[in-house]
Amino acid sequence: MKHLATTFVLAILAAGLARADFKAGLDAYQRADYATALQEWRPLAEKGDANAQYNLGLLYNQGLGVQQDFKAAADWYRKAAEQGNSNAQYNLGVMGSTGQGVPKDPSQAMKWYLKAAEKGVVGAQNNLGTLYNEGPGGFQDYSQSEKWYRKAAEQGVASAQFNLAVMYDIGQGVPVNYAEALNWYHKAAGQGHAGAAANIGILYYNGQGVKRDLVQALQYFTIARQAGDSRAPELVHAAAEKLRPKDIQRAETLASEWRSAHPSRILAGQTEIAATAVAAQQVDSSAPQPAESSAASQIKTAAAPRIETAGSEVKRQEKSQIRSQESGQIARRDRESTEGVWSNVERVVAVGDVHGDYGQLVAVLQTAKLIDDNGNWNGGKTHLVQTGDVLDRGSESRKCMDLLMRLEQQAAAAGGAVHALIGNHEAMNIYGDLRYVAPAEFAAYRDENSEKVRAEAFHKERPSDDRAHWEAQHPLGYFEHRQQLAASGLYGKWILSHDAAIKINDTLFLHAGISPKYASSKISDINRRVRDELKNSEKLNGGIVTDVDGPLWYRGLAQGDEAQLADHVERVLKNFGVSRIVVGHTYANAAITPRFNGKVSLIDIGLSRVYDNIGKVGCLVMESGATYVLHRGTKLELPSDSGKDMLRYLKEAAALDPAPSPLLKRISELEAKLGAGSN
Repeated sequence: MKHLATTFVLAILAAGLARADFKAGLDAYQRADYATALQEWRPLAEKGDANAQYNLGLLYNQGLGVQQDFKAAADWYRKAAEQGNSNAQYNLGVMGSTGQGVPKDPSQAMKWYLKAAEKGVVGAQNNLGTLYNEGPGGFQDYSQSEKWYRKAAEQGVASAQFNLAVMYDIGQGVPVNYAEALNWYHKAAGQGHAGAAANIGILYYNGQGVKRDLVQALQYFTIARQAGDSRAPELVHAAAEKLRPKDIQRAETLASEWRSAHPSRILAGQTEIAATAVAAQQVDSSAPQPAESSAASQIKTAAAPRIETAGSEVKRQEKSQIRSQESGQIARRDRESTEGVWSNVERVVAVGDVHGDYGQLVAVLQTAKLIDDNGNWNGGKTHLVQTGDVLDRGSESRKCMDLLMRLEQQAAAAGGAVHALIGNHEAMNIYGDLRYVAPAEFAAYRDENSEKVRAEAFHKERPSDDRAHWEAQHPLGYFEHRQQLAASGLYGKWILSHDAAIKINDTLFLHAGISPKYASSKISDINRRVRDELKNSEKLNGGIVTDVDGPLWYRGLAQGDEAQLADHVERVLKNFGVSRIVVGHTYANAAITPRFNGKVSLIDIGLSRVYDNIGKVGCLVMESGATYVLHRGTKLELPSDSGKDMLRYLKEAAALDPAPSPLLKRISELEAKLGAGSN
């Protein structure tokens, strides 16, 4: 968490007849006689003395000698800030960020933080880094975030050092630079930052920026565990199970030696605000500094990634994906704690079936302003929901997964989220139904050992058919594909770190639909059953994963008679406590389509060009209480009926498509249905 804390240091007066009165107030403050301090400082503040104004703000903010009043505190801070008092400027920035005493306003927070930061107030520099990183009010600018985090980091703020390291670690607005990331992780860890120690271990575990060294990985995981990092126990286990007892002892010895050399306080991933540095004539450095204000609020910190924990060794070319994959498992643990439910999400973007078309996935994410030209997350706190079927049919499924893995990590760092739901094709790949895997897809997993692996498999299986035929059925990369998409493999584990159904705000998202058979289910039960069955193939027969009426396969919401299913839809909405259901799986004829009076939205528009070589681009967006379609980047109002307004919507969408629009057939059929007067 990033904690925003107001600065509580007392200002003193340098000269003049008022000095005695000001010092009398300071003396009273130091002996905890706050009422007298208030009495001495108020006349000076009312005459325009900035230091006294700042100190009055402090007293009102903390409720010292006066009833706590954040609005009064903000008023006095503002008077002092307008005269250039940097502490007051910083505190006004905090209040603008939190909405305490003043309306919550990122632009005002930015204004005052900038003024204080430019005068060297390290807390303001750190918080500017956060504002620019997370982008409230449209301020997201990773280059500025890096600049201000660096300024605070260079002055020794461990949280800024950690966040700067994360930016270089995941390539957030800067090129990935593991050496730079390690440098700042080490500085933060040296001050007791538990998350930084864990991330150093992850880099050693994966061999990123350093030679892979499981002993050093375990050393830093042990340090992180003892410092309180919540991920560390599992990380320690993951590394220790690969080491001999003497290596484990060596790692523990190294961790003990490291702690002896770094006797700093433990931050456990939290953010400290360093004491604000100000000119000596303005601040009495010996004055009492009260504890953090109750006005302090929390801003989500950059999410630290985790490691791949599969038992087998990970090939060199796969290492770059491990940390992104495992960041999804961190998110998985958060999801389990919420039972697949999120609320108060400001913006949600839902994207349907991708089917191995990387270019189309990039295109739709760019139109929703979720990624920049370099493919990095710039969606801030937006939640992206991909409703499953990233895999199969197209030839770039692995590339699509790699992108989503990276974005999952970057989105978490920005306070957003990526929810890659489990679809029937993800499930099929895990349990071995490869009917729809494109031949080129296997080639994406081929490496320098593939010839040897296939030859060994042939001699082990000793098939009855001739070798040429067998090899045609097992192209190079086939066995690597199976290994990585098994439940215990790199991509299989990533898939299983996600859900089959989730609820965000008032909307239920899943791949196919909820049939009457599962209308009374709980989201948590659906997700548990899907994951359990995919991890244990013996449970698949007769289970929810392969059930044609299950949430991975059911097409009734997309193709069933609306009149007959209307009551069922109402039961589903009531059971899950939502007002809308969003599904993919069933082709929605080239444009996102509402059914059941808008209570169901079909978002599988056929993104993949494998179907007809036409690049359809569209997604569903929910923000500020409104729901609309982005069709090729243009905002369209969803139709309110299946007649004239649907025709309006289809024509607007078709006008945005390259000619001939794939919607022309739908338009023609609907016009015929409505009759000549529909125009």
